Amino acid sequence: MWVNVLGVLAGALLALLIGLLIGRVRSSPDDEGNSSAVGFVSAAVLGFFALFAGFAVAGAWQELSDARSHTYEETRALTEAYWSARMLPAADRPVVRQRLRAYTRQVIDEEWVQLGRGHGSAEAWASIDRVRVAAAAVRTESPLEIAAKEDTLRSLEDVYARRIARLADVDSRAPALELWGLVVGAVVVLFVPPLIGLTADRRNLVLMGFMGASVAFAVGLVFQLSGPFDGTVRVGPTAFELALTRYEQIDAGDGGVMGPPFP
Repeated sequence: MWVNVLGVLAGALLALLIGLLIGRVRSSPDDEGNSSAVGFVSAAVLGFFALFAGFAVAGAWQELSDARSHTYEETRALTEAYWSARMLPAADRPVVRQRLRAYTRQVIDEEWVQLGRGHGSAEAWASIDRVRVAAAAVRTESPLEIAAKEDTLRSLEDVYARRIARLADVDSRAPALELWGLVVGAVVVLFVPPLIGLTADRRNLVLMGFMGASVAFAVGLVFQLSGPFDGTVRVGPTAFELALTRYEQIDAGDGGVMGPPFP
C-alpha cells in the first residue's frame, strides 16, 4: 500500500516540477486562438496513453487471473486423487494419501518461494512422482479397488497437467519493452501540457499534480500486476492450503469413506 501511495505522490510531484520549470509564467493574447489546437493535442496524447495503459492493465490482470485459476484446478485434481484413494487396499491407502499431503505441503512451504524467483521446485516434482509411483504400485483384487486405482491415477495425470500450466504461468508477465514504453509514455504525457503552452498558475498546477498522480497510479498498477507470483499483487498458495483442509474433512468422513470430494 505504501508503495502505491509513494508512487502516486512521486508522480504528482514530478508533474508539478515539470509545470513549474517548463510552463509559462503568464498567458499571451495568442492563447485563446491556440486553445483548440492545444486541446486537440492534449486529448490525443492522453487518449493514446490511456488506451495503452488500459490494455497493459487488462493483460496483466488476465494473466494474474489465469494463474490463480490454474492453482485451484491443480488442487481440485489433488483432492479428487485423495478422494479416489479412499477405496484402495487398506495397506496402500495411507501411503498414497500421506504422499499427497507431503506434496501439497511442499508446494506451500518451499515451491511457492521458488515461484517468486522465477522457477519451480525439483523437490516438488520428485514429491508428486512419488505419489504416482505409490499409486501405480497398488496391488488390487476387487473391481472396486481396480476402479479406485484407475480413478486415482487419472486424477494424478490431471495434477501433472495442471502443475505444468501453473509453472508456465511463472513466465506470464508483461514484456520489459511494454513496461518501459509505458514509463516513457507517462513522462511524455506529463511534458505535453507545459510544452504546448500551459501557464504555471495555481489552478493549472493543481491540475498537473492530479494528472501526474493518475498517470503514476496507472503505471504502478501495471508493474504491480506484472508477474503472477512475484508482483506486489500476486497469487498465493491459498488453493493448496484449502486442499489440506479438505483432506482433513475427507478423513473425518467415516474414515474417509463417506462424503463427496467437494462440498
